[in-house]
Amino acid sequence: MSAHQIKIITQDGEAVCFDCYEDEDVITAAVRQDIYLMSSCREGGCATCKGFCAEGDYVLGKCSSQALPYEEEEAGEVLLCRCYPVSDLEVEVPYTYDRISFSPEGLTFVAEVIELTPISINVVKLLLRRTGDDQTIKFDSGQFFDLEIPGTTITRSYSPANTSNKTGDLEFLIRIVDGGKFSEYLKNDAKLGQKLNVKGPSGVFGLKENGFTPRYFVAGGTGLAPILSMVRRMHEWEEPQKCIIYFGVNTEAEIFHLDELNQLAAQMPTLELRNCVWKCSDDWHCEKGSVVDILRRDLKDTGAKPDLYLCGPPGMVDATFAVCAEMGIPKERIYLEKFLPSGSP
Repeated sequence: MSAHQIKIITQDGEAVCFDCYEDEDVITAAVRQDIYLMSSCREGGCATCKGFCAEGDYVLGKCSSQALPYEEEEAGEVLLCRCYPVSDLEVEVPYTYDRISFSPEGLTFVAEVIELTPISINVVKLLLRRTGDDQTIKFDSGQFFDLEIPGTTITRSYSPANTSNKTGDLEFLIRIVDGGKFSEYLKNDAKLGQKLNVKGPSGVFGLKENGFTPRYFVAGGTGLAPILSMVRRMHEWEEPQKCIIYFGVNTEAEIFHLDELNQLAAQMPTLELRNCVWKCSDDWHCEKGSVVDILRRDLKDTGAKPDLYLCGPPGMVDATFAVCAEMGIPKERIYLEKFLPSGSP
């Protein structure tokens, strides 16, 4: 069977080339040649390996419509884990060359459970610390890591709420889902001192440079984690943009990390908070309503045209897109990470 030449062009104009047979997807072909492009689920479900096919023909395997909506597929977007070439391909990817690894050892490490604490009725804080001589954790705020359940090959992807550090710490905010495999592990088997295999970082969600344009962050539930990481990074780097965090949950019992948010706001004169509860009591002291409702109110009242960063359930993300369209904010100014279902519970 003939092989085709694949040329991957990164955001900074660099390129990497390799061969790919017609019966293998682009990600698999790259791995076979020790080239590790951005990918995660390898099942067409998470959008981590999304790129734009600028030249060439291909067959696209089954993909989640959430990961690759029809209009994006029609425009030439592909998921490389489901892309089978029938000619040479040139694919543009939305990340820089330094995100590509050429050694599997550079992607995986072992971390120890340092803390496991319930912080609301359905969210736990999981703090891991990298083991070994080099404990440095480097990632771009907004990226995610794959955590493997000990004794299995089952992994789930989560974004840290903290930032890069030399102590090896990774702080995850994880929603407990009935029947979820990682949720069951956290509820029944996880213990302090336990070791987990960790792979990453992966993903292209993160801060974009756009001058002094304000940044509005919209988080649903544990979508707060990458949002918090990005705002913490802004604080560390003393970035001057005005920013607002819209943090939403359904009920007051589900709210978490208010002290951490208030502490961050006290340290950042540029930061405002909108802590939103959809079904709240009369005693709730912050915003009453959904994050989408509160965001619409603010955009309408101020006429602001910020950059928006979204992380949460698809319904929240889609509704926010609709509000932005209503308010005249172009979709090119909206950056997002949807919660997509895993291949199995």
